[in-house]
Amino acid sequence: MNIRKVNKEDFDGILNLQLQLEDTEIKFDCNLKERCYETIKGREKLKNRINNERNIFYVAVNQNNKVIAFIDGSIPDDEWWYKDSVAYLNHICVDEYYRNRGIAKTLLKQFEETARQKGAKYVRLLAFHQNEPAISFYKNNGFAEYSTYYNKKLD
Repeated sequence: MNIRKVNKEDFDGILNLQLQLEDTEIKFDCNLKERCYETIKGREKLKNRINNERNIFYVAVNQNNKVIAFIDGSIPDDEWWYKDSVAYLNHICVDEYYRNRGIAKTLLKQFEETARQKGAKYVRLLAFHQNEPAISFYKNNGFAEYSTYYNKKLD
């Protein structure tokens, strides 16, 4: 396995993983659109994430150079209300065949190191409270619960 920065040739592999991630997340949020990354708008959003040089975006590839995992996030430059810079981890996904091999942990460490080099003092992320495997992973990697989101459906 090799960890490297993303490039535009990784699009199809990342799209496949993004769709796997959607399939997981839709179980936790009934307001998510199914297969939204397969739409024209979804594909453009993904291309913009990949091509945005300000993003922190890494992929893990196997010996055949197939994308088997990715992590991405950013450090906004307009959050003037914080004393210290915050990096936001937006997505992390490992192909289901390659899970439980330490790939996510390796990607997370790379993300944290890059965020640190870019001046971030914190990494923040959002996880669904029902997603116990994700929460366990984050806690095992030094994350602590920071905040709670509340949601109310309006009739």
